[in-house]
Amino acid sequence: MFAKFKTPEWVKFHNFKYKDFDSVDPAIIERIKSDLAKFNTENPEVSVVIPAYNEEKSLLHTLSSLSKIKTKYSTELIVVNNNSSDKTQELLDACGVKSIFEPRQGISFTRQTGLETAKGKYMLNADADSIYPEGWVDDYVDALKDESISCVYGSYSFIPEYSSRFVLANYELISEFIIDLRRFRKEYLNVLGFNFAFRRKDAVKIGGFNTNRQRWQDGWMAMMLMKEGKLKSVKSARVWTSDRRLMYDGGIWNAAIKRLKKEITRYAPEKVGGSV
Repeated sequence: MFAKFKTPEWVKFHNFKYKDFDSVDPAIIERIKSDLAKFNTENPEVSVVIPAYNEEKSLLHTLSSLSKIKTKYSTELIVVNNNSSDKTQELLDACGVKSIFEPRQGISFTRQTGLETAKGKYMLNADADSIYPEGWVDDYVDALKDESISCVYGSYSFIPEYSSRFVLANYELISEFIIDLRRFRKEYLNVLGFNFAFRRKDAVKIGGFNTNRQRWQDGWMAMMLMKEGKLKSVKSARVWTSDRRLMYDGGIWNAAIKRLKKEITRYAPEKVGGSV
């Protein structure tokens, strides 16, 4: 229980400090490039796809964690560069990562381009500001071997930057309570773009990502995949991600209150004939 209030050492290892691409120790670049070479394959079973828009200052953390992935499956790594104006592309090239340029601005376009480019039977979706555990690939692919399951998703913890780890852990406890509730109703809302996976053929069958919506493309995809099978939570697939996401809602407690209010509204009795 108390371990939840600390950042694991393996996460700290990948969350090294650097100001920008030009300030990175060349030895770190070489280490990551060497370890990522295992993803250079022409016949992958698995495709890990990452959208990136101006992620020069965080992408190296993600690549570092992926470089330490241990998997029994042939895996490719693809980063879709969505009009980055910083040195995201230079960083990708330096690390020897396969990248695709997507000129249409928006997360749905980048995810769809990744889907169309991927060669693997299984597609794992990641983000450029998150850190992944070494068993992430196998945990998801093993679960997807069950043909009755069409989409798998994992949980997350926040890397402290704007808030303390203690405060973030308490926020996560609230989030996990909400996630447990959603398993009984609208489970697809638990699926987040930086940590879910599916069989590529199923995603193609239901039409791919909805490029007409630039928000909630992850939950929408999961909702559509329910036509092909069940959703499944994989508890071991816990990803560590930047707490900057919480700043978009005005800070951690504003984000917590906003989420709770939304869930309460969702489970409130519906009015019928003017009465409750």
